[in-house]
Amino acid sequence: MNIETLKNAIKDRAKREGYLLNPDENFLDSLFEGLYKNVVRYDYPSCPCRLSTAILKEDLDIVCPCLYRDPDLYHYGRCFCGLYMTEAYMKSKDRPVVPNRRPIEPAKIEKIGSRIGVKTVGAHYRCKSCGNEVTVSKVGGGVLVCCGIEMELIKG
Repeated sequence: MNIETLKNAIKDRAKREGYLLNPDENFLDSLFEGLYKNVVRYDYPSCPCRLSTAILKEDLDIVCPCLYRDPDLYHYGRCFCGLYMTEAYMKSKDRPVVPNRRPIEPAKIEKIGSRIGVKTVGAHYRCKSCGNEVTVSKVGGGVLVCCGIEMELIKG
């Protein structure tokens, strides 16, 4: 993979998913360069705005597009690094600072592992980061994750 292939893949994905990329070409190029450097270093495009462990399994939450992109776009109109933006954000004069949602110590999350977190239909969970709440309608095993962290059970 070369940098042009990476750029085109990101541009295509943004278009397909209905997102806009940062209109500042110089800034955008610096993000693409950082992503490409991380592909060369680690063999995956980890976010250039966050510290990588160089271990893919521990960095899955920051492989571009990162796990935090959609919550960031929903709440703030752009992602943490500024690669993706919404049209509303680009038109707005009020541009809030996007916090880094990544936990200081990345959560060790397994999709289906040695434990089953969700056990009861009707159980109610909340995200400790953004406040999203969900009610379980079907038990399928595994744990519920939002914003890169395991959700907390608030009513079981």
